[in-house]
Amino acid sequence: MPRWIGGSLLCLLLFGANYAVFQSLIQPAPAPAAVPAGAQGVLAEPPRVHRTALNLKALAALKKREHIRTLVFQNFRGIPLRERAKLFDVIYNQSREMGIDPYLTLSIIATESSFRTRAISWAGAYGLMQIKPITAEEVARDLGIPWRGRETLFDPVVNITLGLRYLAKLKARFGNIADALNAYNYGPQYVVSCRRADKRLPDRYLRKIRRNLQRYGLEASSLVDWENTA
Repeated sequence: MPRWIGGSLLCLLLFGANYAVFQSLIQPAPAPAAVPAGAQGVLAEPPRVHRTALNLKALAALKKREHIRTLVFQNFRGIPLRERAKLFDVIYNQSREMGIDPYLTLSIIATESSFRTRAISWAGAYGLMQIKPITAEEVARDLGIPWRGRETLFDPVVNITLGLRYLAKLKARFGNIADALNAYNYGPQYVVSCRRADKRLPDRYLRKIRRNLQRYGLEASSLVDWENTA
């Protein structure tokens, strides 16, 4: 047999073998054998999750995270970049830990202080999330955060941490975020008295929250059950 023919046959054989291996890699795995009824146990294979759905969910979460990061860096321009990075961490991560959407946290800060770290209200509330010292001191004690008087509330990270904790406690108490937001602004006892008297709560504060959420391109109803505000 001529040498060139032998070489061609060898190439064909190698190509065929590589192609077979490639096909085996890209073929979907065979479906698991059915497990007889009553035999479910530790050896049973968990249900498969569609990879595309997982990828889309992860992509949406990443997109939201980066959008919130952008909003933080845009709205806190008077703060050094390193401090803005810390603020993003507390707004994004602690909001999620407290069961509060980070967009809602941003909207509260915008409504309460317009992102001014040293804001003081006529009612004696301080900082980004406008917390009164008597409330902040109690929450700080619960969290083990050193209390140095009112000046503590001018630390942006501490202020947001205390505000989120307080709002989470109100949410747990009232059972919904709409009443919790009203209690955050008007005080818990006022909300309780209105509910007992079947009196409609003022909607000015929640309308501000709603407008700020819409500024971020969000449907406010996706974060707050506005039906509970009646």
